[in-house]
Amino acid sequence: MPSFFPTLYRSVERDGYSLIKNHGMICSNRTAALVSMNGTIDWACMPNFNSDPVFSSILDSQKGGYFRVSPMNGEHLRVMQYYHDHTNILITEFYEDLLLVLRLTDFIPTSEYSTINFPEIHRYMETPNKDIDVRVNIRPVFNYGKTEPLITQKKDGFVFKAKSQTLGVSSDLPLKKKSDMVSGGIKMKKGEDARIVVLHGVKDVQRVSDYKSLERMEETSKYWKDWVSIGHYPALYNRETVRSALVLKGLFYEPTGLMVAAPTSSLPECIGGERNWDYRFTWIRDTAYVVESLSILGYKKEAIKFLYDIMETVKKQRKLKTIYQINEFGSVEEEVLDYSGYMGSSPVRMGNQAAKQLQIDEYGSIINAIYYVANAGGTINSFLWDFVKETLGHLSRIWQKEDSSIWEFRTAPKHYTYSKAVAWVAFKRAMEMGRKLGFSGPYSVWQKNADLIKESLLTNAIDKKTNSFVQYYGAQHTDGALLRMPHFGILPPDDERIRNTIHRIEEDLMTKDYLFSRYTIDDGLKCKDNAFLLLSYWYVEDLVLLKEYEKAREVFDHLQKYSNHLYLLSEEVDLKSGEPIGNFPQAMSHLGLIRAAKRLNDVFKGKSQTTRKEGIRDQ
Repeated sequence: MPSFFPTLYRSVERDGYSLIKNHGMICSNRTAALVSMNGTIDWACMPNFNSDPVFSSILDSQKGGYFRVSPMNGEHLRVMQYYHDHTNILITEFYEDLLLVLRLTDFIPTSEYSTINFPEIHRYMETPNKDIDVRVNIRPVFNYGKTEPLITQKKDGFVFKAKSQTLGVSSDLPLKKKSDMVSGGIKMKKGEDARIVVLHGVKDVQRVSDYKSLERMEETSKYWKDWVSIGHYPALYNRETVRSALVLKGLFYEPTGLMVAAPTSSLPECIGGERNWDYRFTWIRDTAYVVESLSILGYKKEAIKFLYDIMETVKKQRKLKTIYQINEFGSVEEEVLDYSGYMGSSPVRMGNQAAKQLQIDEYGSIINAIYYVANAGGTINSFLWDFVKETLGHLSRIWQKEDSSIWEFRTAPKHYTYSKAVAWVAFKRAMEMGRKLGFSGPYSVWQKNADLIKESLLTNAIDKKTNSFVQYYGAQHTDGALLRMPHFGILPPDDERIRNTIHRIEEDLMTKDYLFSRYTIDDGLKCKDNAFLLLSYWYVEDLVLLKEYEKAREVFDHLQKYSNHLYLLSEEVDLKSGEPIGNFPQAMSHLGLIRAAKRLNDVFKGKSQTTRKEGIRDQ
């Protein structure tokens, strides 16, 4: 559960790494950075989400770069971190005996115009109550530390340069070049303030006042608050939903309209293991969840734009793929870095090999997204309908193939139940949508395919002993992804086979804390997989469908202990420690929260009771 009480400064780190949960995210619809509660920016890719990181010490405390601002001798201090209301402007405060001694305000300037780019990080420092000694260390890395930068002192700051990459530092503090960094130990007087601006891609730096930090902060605050004011948020779990929406909005790359699954790469799903992946890409699978969640919150125009932006990317690349780059600058090719990894979790990967896999559920996911746009009143034009027909034509030819599943297994492909089920959904959704909109199409062919898939599932995907769906044809075990089965409509939610499937998942994959492992099989990777947070929110939705309303609310309330002090959610939860792990913050976890909160709000508050104000809690 998020805490609003100061945390011991010395507990923020462990083994030289700030714990994943002890971070906030600042973002700009082009890139993002993680800011630790100890005042360190230990992850930031500039100028874009998929650029090489200039600060990456969260993946290697020795080789990775960092940008630290913190009190000297702060071990006895306490720290608190929170967002400026309705924004992604982050405030970190340091306390001595309950007296505020240093406040940091961090943000990346953001504009409503996608062509305006501010490849900058602004840090504003205040010492409101007493004199304090402050430490500043700025040590970027280029090309993952393979290229040592040249540091040049300018009239108004410093410039780091390595081949074609540069990073400027401007400040009104007396900083100095020291070895491979710019640093300073500064005594700040009571009531003083100071600014540091880090800028990517500059040849020189100006006076820090030229970067208009306060004006940029006001503009950025207005941008986020105006965006929140447009939405329609549920009264129940309002604060959590608003923060989730702000996370999602902050993960969009505005120039192309595509969204990264998380702003980070290789934060481990298992400490010390190799389950470390790059999430700075757009997954087609996520499209339907994004579209539906934005529509739920009243952002219909953004939902429609996101879908058409995805379609434009698909059109340009002439192929429906699992993963897409957010722009033309990045690469999906997987590269392993000579980094130790977060708390020794290696290998550290940039790029994602899953882009080459066949994942049949992706085809159903994109059709499902189009269906949700139609339901939200969005325009489905002839181009989009032609794409639906073309996609289903291809799906007709491949749905019987083996694939790598929603979990992107790197083992041999199999006939995964979830993949077949989503293929069935694609044909059913297309028929319902097309007939409702008056489009022509090969409906009899689609119906035949839907019937064949259903027959195949009911024949091959059900374990006769338990009368429940299994992970793949012929398997004896279940799969957490099958928590989605009640939503598909292949069978009614109260069908015995559906109930048995949920019951078996509860028995085999659920812990006493309503956390779920994804599966029990050996997936060929070292270190046991942990709890995938999205599954818990799917479970809440299942309980609502099964009319177990009080239990659904109990589970949702319990899950809030796994968000951090800022209501941010990771990808997974460590089953031993209960701590958030995996890439952070994770879009799918926040999408799951929004959907589950909406279902609970409809049950307990009534569909008409919504609010646009953050902070209203159910009593």
